[in-house]
Amino acid sequence: MSPEIIGFILGILFVVPTLYIVRKNHLEAWAWSIFLVTLPVYYMLFGLLAMDGTVILSEFLWGLPFIATGLIAWRFQSQLTHYLLAVGWLSHGFYDYYHDFLFVNEGVFSWYPAFCALIDIVVSIYLLTSSTRTTSR
Repeated sequence: MSPEIIGFILGILFVVPTLYIVRKNHLEAWAWSIFLVTLPVYYMLFGLLAMDGTVILSEFLWGLPFIATGLIAWRFQSQLTHYLLAVGWLSHGFYDYYHDFLFVNEGVFSWYPAFCALIDIVVSIYLLTSSTRTTSR
């Protein structure tokens, strides 16, 4: 089985329960913002697995926009920051997809970019549709 298919399957198994739990427990006010802040940390941990300080620094620098977006959306909750958060999640999906073109992180599992990209895109769509429902009420 290809790494992309494995990542896709794992992504579905992970994202559906996460969406349910966050929504059921009314954690949307902070959860998606804080989750976005943590995404670059996973890639930095993969750099730690590879024992490559340069990669850890690169992952941190490339992750700064996602960290900043998540913190801004968490601190200043509004309709605009909700859209900004959705764009942040979507752009992280593109980052996952193009990660190996930017630089090589030997610690990243082969299935992980597909896994993370799927989650990012699904969460982004969820945030955009939930924002539309909130606006239309």
